[in-house]
Amino acid sequence: MTSLDYDVIVVGAGIFGSCTAYHCQKLGLKTLLLEQFKLGHSNGSSHGFSRITRYAHEEVEYVPLVSDAYAQVDELEKKRNEKLWKQTGLLWVSTGGEIDKISSNLKTHNIEHEVVRGSKIHEKYPQFQFGEEWQGLIDPKGGVIYANKWLHAFQDEFVQLGGVVHEEEELISYNDQLQNKIEVKTNKGSYSSRKIIFTVGSWITKLLPELDFKIDPISISVCYWKAAEEKYSQLLNDDHFPVVIAQEMELKEFHYALPDNDHQGSIKFCYHAGDTLTADFQHPEKRSQSMIDLPAEFIKKHLPVVDHKAPSHVDFCKYTNSPDDHYLIGPIPSKNPNVLVGGCGCGSGFKVSPGIGRALAEMAADKPTTVDVSFFSVSRFQK
Repeated sequence: MTSLDYDVIVVGAGIFGSCTAYHCQKLGLKTLLLEQFKLGHSNGSSHGFSRITRYAHEEVEYVPLVSDAYAQVDELEKKRNEKLWKQTGLLWVSTGGEIDKISSNLKTHNIEHEVVRGSKIHEKYPQFQFGEEWQGLIDPKGGVIYANKWLHAFQDEFVQLGGVVHEEEELISYNDQLQNKIEVKTNKGSYSSRKIIFTVGSWITKLLPELDFKIDPISISVCYWKAAEEKYSQLLNDDHFPVVIAQEMELKEFHYALPDNDHQGSIKFCYHAGDTLTADFQHPEKRSQSMIDLPAEFIKKHLPVVDHKAPSHVDFCKYTNSPDDHYLIGPIPSKNPNVLVGGCGCGSGFKVSPGIGRALAEMAADKPTTVDVSFFSVSRFQK
């Protein structure tokens, strides 16, 4: 019998990796979590104070993952006596037919929601102004994830279960061609395991060149905007401001917004696109002004209580998406089946990370997954 250091090595301690490592250890798999930077770093996609959670999705396959995440986090909150998210409600507005599609998805799973005409949105949320060409969907279960707390909670629970974390340790190479084991080399040591799971965000193309389809990591300008007048400030906090997704289908523009949890008095309102990262996966020095101008124009039209002239803060976040903008979960068809990937979740993956982590851990344990994640299989891109 081959002697192994670990049953599973998880590479990358962002939210996907942290949830995956936690579930691996919970299933009784001796697990090592490798992170090339310090835990909680801001070089990837999992840092910051807030993210959106929601049942509402354009694809029905996401809804069970969201349900699983809600259940896990509710259990974790009770265990830790810690508040990890706040239910603010989600407002999704669109000028196309997306609202009817999303509503149909929610009805399939008996999820409570409400569809409203654009001119009626102001009655529910006085911050907004929309005309009849807009349609809205209110998902009352939507809300704000306290992202940094959520990340720390899963990492802490992993360690309490006996999991091992090595931070500031970079993967140099791995060999998956050996019988019954995978050998891993880092800048600090060598290890072996039965399985390896890559949850590496923007570094996916570097570490998994076998993914022979186009993945272009980008840098998002995360803009924050203050109230137009002090008297409107209370309308921007998480007691009054919902999480928001906005689609102008004719212009092909997609925006999202959250209350002022990151910077008090300033909502997060961003354009859902960005600039290409540098060759070494860093944020570019030269940035597109349109990433600020487009949300400013939307705010000017539809959020009169917010000052559209200039953002009060701009942060940066790395997004990594697949060609069809859906996640990659599971084995890679051209590789050893003991190599798994959990990636391309930027922009929407935080809220389902507990479910994705559970699914990847179950795959690593050669068990059927609690939630069907076949929709996200890498094989859909197989030529």
